[in-house]
Amino acid sequence: MEIQLLTCTPNFLKVIWCAARTCYSHLSPIELWHADPPREEMLRLVRNIIRSGHLSVTEHCSMTFAVKGVSRALLAQYSRHRIGVSLSVQSQRHVSAEAGPGSTFPHVVPPKIASVPEAAEAYHQELLAIHECYNRLVGLGIKKEDARFILPQGAETNFVTTLNLRSFMDVYQKRVVAPGAQWEIREMLSSMAQLLIEREPWLSEFIPL
Repeated sequence: MEIQLLTCTPNFLKVIWCAARTCYSHLSPIELWHADPPREEMLRLVRNIIRSGHLSVTEHCSMTFAVKGVSRALLAQYSRHRIGVSLSVQSQRHVSAEAGPGSTFPHVVPPKIASVPEAAEAYHQELLAIHECYNRLVGLGIKKEDARFILPQGAETNFVTTLNLRSFMDVYQKRVVAPGAQWEIREMLSSMAQLLIEREPWLSEFIPL
């Protein structure tokens, strides 16, 4: 798995402060944006807003991540979070999973399977068989969009995802902070959080690593 932060809203703190102050100020958001409030003043207001649960102002900040080498199982879990989350996914319909003899399509091996030699071997052999079947189907003239039906949830995929800050905090709470989430999606969101907090360190108060 590899995660990169492609782009994000510059200066989350000031954007949230400006949006929050606009709701209660006689000044316009243009005037507020060009003001130069002390950082501590902005932090105080934004902390109060977030802690009170009035999170609509955090929707004005967004981040876009590139995600490489995760499973289709993770994609199914992540795509359930639809509000404020955008996805552009590598297509199994158009991107071939073919490879040479004795090798398999890119895939994810769960750590618990990898840690048991017999389980790891059984997993590998089954992937080889699936891949051989996929190659045979394509060789028989079956379109990739139909041959892909044989591929497992462990097949790798890549995607670009954009979230607003409110949505990210919600997904992070459900998939990292709350117990019970699967290891792979926890790892992905933890990596995303680290990258975001490197850009906006004050967010560590609300996104515990």
